Amino acid sequence: MQKQAEIQKKLESEVIEIKKIEQEFTKVFKAKQSLVEKKSENEMVLAEFNLMSGEASVFKLVGPVLAKQDTAEAKGNVEKRIEFITKEIERMDKLEQDFQNKVEERRKNITKLQEDMRREFMKEQANLQAASGQQAQ
Repeated sequence: MQKQAEIQKKLESEVIEIKKIEQEFTKVFKAKQSLVEKKSENEMVLAEFNLMSGEASVFKLVGPVLAKQDTAEAKGNVEKRIEFITKEIERMDKLEQDFQNKVEERRKNITKLQEDMRREFMKEQANLQAASGQQAQ
């Protein structure tokens, strides 16, 4: 009976860990969605830059003022931003995969613990039957 209680505690601990991992996964997933949206917006800006003629002017909002900015510099900034966002998305993908692997590992542990619990229960039942069989004689 004591062994079953230990197994039960381990099971509860594994379930708590899975919940923590899933919460972290949710945070990462939301952050990744936000990055994907930003990347899409920046790709649209880059497409607009590519459609611009050579004489077009680009302005940057600096506080309450629109300041003229070099087109090549503005385009370069957007390209760098897209590159950075892409790397962040890749990092988030890796984190998501790590979380999925951790959850899978915890689920395997839970399955093993459930098997251990079932074996212990069967042993206990066999011992009770053996004890009641000896008392009947």
